[in-house]
Amino acid sequence: MRTRFFALLSGALLPLAFAPYDLPAMAIISLVLFLLILNKLKPAEAATVGYAFGLGYFGHGVYWVYFSIHHFGHAPLWLAVIIMLGMVAILALYMALLAYVLNRFFQNNLAVRYLLAFPSIWAGLEALRAVLFTGFPWLSLGFSQLDTWLSSWAPMFGVLGVSWLVALTSGGILYLIRGEKMACKLVAMGLLLASWLGGLLLHQIKWVEPAGKAVNVALLQGNVPQEIKWLRSFRQINLNIYMQMTKQQRDADLIVWPETAIPAFYHTVKNAFIPALKREAEDFQSDIVLGLPVMPEQTGDYYNGLYSVRHAEDFYLKRHLVPLGEYMPLKPLSTFILSFLSIPMSDFSSGGSEQALLQGAGYPFASSICYEDVFQQTSIDGLPEAAYLVNVSNDTWFGDTIAPYQHLQMARMRALESGRYLLRSTNTGLTAIVNQYGEITRQAPMFKRVALRGELIPLKGVTPFVQGGWWFIYVLIALVVVFGFLKRDRKEQ
Repeated sequence: MRTRFFALLSGALLPLAFAPYDLPAMAIISLVLFLLILNKLKPAEAATVGYAFGLGYFGHGVYWVYFSIHHFGHAPLWLAVIIMLGMVAILALYMALLAYVLNRFFQNNLAVRYLLAFPSIWAGLEALRAVLFTGFPWLSLGFSQLDTWLSSWAPMFGVLGVSWLVALTSGGILYLIRGEKMACKLVAMGLLLASWLGGLLLHQIKWVEPAGKAVNVALLQGNVPQEIKWLRSFRQINLNIYMQMTKQQRDADLIVWPETAIPAFYHTVKNAFIPALKREAEDFQSDIVLGLPVMPEQTGDYYNGLYSVRHAEDFYLKRHLVPLGEYMPLKPLSTFILSFLSIPMSDFSSGGSEQALLQGAGYPFASSICYEDVFQQTSIDGLPEAAYLVNVSNDTWFGDTIAPYQHLQMARMRALESGRYLLRSTNTGLTAIVNQYGEITRQAPMFKRVALRGELIPLKGVTPFVQGGWWFIYVLIALVVVFGFLKRDRKEQ
């Protein structure tokens, strides 16, 4: 029990590496402690210790799920806590599997265990977590290293590549402490130096170049309370808030409203509000991009959409929906949960995989809505044609928890991977402008009504990640895992 308790604590340390704590070294410290705790345990025991580590890791990292379900989904507190604990319990299984495989097949050969098996199995399970059951890549290790030298590997291999290097660093440090073969220690030292110094050198490389002059942008953060946003009686007030904010930004080339800034279907405002907004945009030669729900007449389905007002009726329709928030998974079993929730627009349909790029300020841009930006594939779609990225979100659901900060951190990774500026407009924060290096150039405060002004530089060219590095890391992980298993312990544990 003491061993499992320490594993739980070491797992709880890991989220400290992520925003808003921003202690990237804690990722390495947490993994080194985890590996030390696993030392010499039998596979079954290691699985339970890994599970405890996972409970600490995800329990601390995604506790905010209960807040969203209870405060804004209006579910009873007991149900919200059960759903959150159930989610943590499922996510912890990935860590249990990691620990079992590591101690079942890679106990004796420490070089293989720490330098090959551990980093590759960790990254492989992160890749699996990003796609299994609609995917949940939240808290992937690589996100925690955005402000370290390792982040420079992201334009080549993406967040998974950075995760692999973090795990390799932890394994390499432990091998230098526990390993016995001097030759392997030299290899471990070489890998550590190549990872970190290589990142420093890669930071000097410019993968993309300007495609035109700087564009003046205004990102609107309306700070509309979630409790009243969808009330019919508040709709006109909501529209007036954003219209007045827009009129104050007439010198901007591009104005971006957040996700579902218009809390009404497009066809209900098409003949009234949209024409007035379009005249405003045309009179001052500004493009206005906004989020609103869309219901095509021919289908009856409805979508979470993004619309560029001065252009034809082309919409970006959100493809990756939020479980429980935008659709109900595992129907009809989930209908039990739905009966306790009061979430407006909780049964969206997903948009098609192939969608035309929207236009803004004279350039095409790649779109994402809400937590679509946590998925690595978002960095690839629309490139190299897109000159910049636009993400609109409504992080009001997270309240004053650590989640909005984690979300912005993941959005920054998308800018770094793709080599493009990212405009991120949210309802209550954190609204931000991020450059192609994943650095925040401007950021609005939380829970304030503000128009964030700044510039973006439209860019052209592609990073190695966009050209193929996104799949190269999958191949690398698979090859290293296969090689590791060829070198696995032959004696039964």
